[in-house]
Amino acid sequence: MKIRQLELKNFRCFDQKTFEFSDQFNVLIGDNGTGKSAILDALAIGVGSFLLGINSIHSRDISDDDIRRIIRLDTIPPTSEKILPVVVSCEGCFEDIAKMSWTRERRVVDGRTTRTGAKEIISYAKQLQDKVRIQKKDRDKIILPVISYYGTNRLWSVNKDDKTRPPSSQIEGYKNWLASSNINILTRWFKTLEWAILQYERDTDPHYISLVSSVRRTMSTVKEAVMSCMEDWKDVKYDVLLDELIATSKDGRTLPFRMLSDGVRNMIGMIADIAYRCITLNPLLSTEAARLTPGIVLIDEIDLHLHPNWQRRVVDDLKRTFPKIQFFATTHSPFIIQSLHPNELIDLDNRDGEYYNKSIEDITEDVMGVDLPQQSERWKSMMQAAEEYYQVLEKADNASEEDVDRLKRRLDELSMPFSDDPAYHAFLKMERLARGL
Repeated sequence: MKIRQLELKNFRCFDQKTFEFSDQFNVLIGDNGTGKSAILDALAIGVGSFLLGINSIHSRDISDDDIRRIIRLDTIPPTSEKILPVVVSCEGCFEDIAKMSWTRERRVVDGRTTRTGAKEIISYAKQLQDKVRIQKKDRDKIILPVISYYGTNRLWSVNKDDKTRPPSSQIEGYKNWLASSNINILTRWFKTLEWAILQYERDTDPHYISLVSSVRRTMSTVKEAVMSCMEDWKDVKYDVLLDELIATSKDGRTLPFRMLSDGVRNMIGMIADIAYRCITLNPLLSTEAARLTPGIVLIDEIDLHLHPNWQRRVVDDLKRTFPKIQFFATTHSPFIIQSLHPNELIDLDNRDGEYYNKSIEDITEDVMGVDLPQQSERWKSMMQAAEEYYQVLEKADNASEEDVDRLKRRLDELSMPFSDDPAYHAFLKMERLARGL
């Protein structure tokens, strides 16, 4: 499952816009308010069209907040006019379908999001669901795509549906796809599997021998996915005696999951959630589920809570661990941008700066539009103040007596913010004394 093109009309801040995407990784950048998260939400609506064909799974419709608005200041009081219709159109493909196009719209303010333009993808999803539920010899050929959206609240999200039992159906791999990476669910899931192993591993019944073997493969798949993206950690497991999830690092440190840094918990939770969904949707892929499951994953602020060292490798880690999944992410990090390959960056500010094989300074200045990234804002302010300081000193040489006091006050104003820098402040003071001010 891939999304090749997204076309928006009257969606959030976009009146009419078309985006083209690469097959594995797409990173959106731009100043705040340019529409990065809006594109992820539009993709969620587009990808969610597939889930309209899956029973008991909620999709994502076009909401009131998705309707583009025009603020009219020529009226008293000012008014906010909603512009309709809102249209989200996608063009994509599946492994057995080279090209598929579908559209969802909201045509009136109080109306629902249409399904008419998405009949083909809905029908395709229903066919996959029916084939999975019917025991056939070729059932192992059916592969369900993973779909998941990780918003900026993913570290603290709490799902109401946090049952402790393992999924009873492959389709449950789509549950809570819009509110993923819940730590409580992850902990309880590991807990249930660990107890299952303890209860049945010595049972000689073939059914339970098979069950324990399946549980071990499931846990192994999730752990391998986590460790593949987290080279400093070697294991995550549920400790029965401590009654909590425990992580073990390569240097021997063992910590309860709740005591790990936000960045580590964020990544473990997200990666484990993706892997869990892969093996739930496609259990017959066994330990290859993470590597062979296709699908689409949306991540808002992929650099959230991550140290720069981790930001530099997280994209490659995700590509390696989930090679068939198409990722869409947003970021403000030049380290993320530096790690991308050609055609994987979408700049909503429409800058033409090169990023592939470029330095952090070049990316920050040319791609992200930060002036003089090598220097701090304080350093730039000091230089600007010094320039004006000398200009004031020059004026003082020919100033009338009545202007001298005003110029002295201005010199005090310019030097005061940097009084905590003795060398800088002393230098300005010496220059001032030399002019007799």
